[in-house]
Amino acid sequence: MFHRTVRRLSEGAQGAFKLRRSKRIQLIGAFASGALLSGALMASAMHAPAAAVAATRKADPRAGLSASSRLDLLRNEAGSGDEFSNRELSIALMERYDSTGDSDDLYEAMVWFDRRWAMSGNTELVARVVERYCGQRVVRWHWLCIGGE
Repeated sequence: MFHRTVRRLSEGAQGAFKLRRSKRIQLIGAFASGALLSGALMASAMHAPAAAVAATRKADPRAGLSASSRLDLLRNEAGSGDEFSNRELSIALMERYDSTGDSDDLYEAMVWFDRRWAMSGNTELVARVVERYCGQRVVRWHWLCIGGE
């Protein structure tokens, strides 16, 4: 009797997990067509020109701004952790120091520079600081300008 009950339960369980043949074929077909379609989309996206992506980007909000509002925008973005804005802000402040001679601009540029000095694109900024500004009183005791032992 026990053997007969187990056999009925196992047959019932197997029947519950079995799909009818037509349903199984439909499921396999749907999976295969989805895989082919997604593969085709990915292959076409890999070979698409990058200009299509660049054309859909928003216009640069810094383009038509005055110098002080542009610096304020860069300060906000750099303060948020944007490394590109940090670098651009440092360059803009150094250029403003070159044109006006205001040591506050150079000091602020060095503060922003020190926040992210290990960035990959900062080698030209390091060279610029060492070549041009190590003689200035603001940068004279900066760690880049002090000779090592």
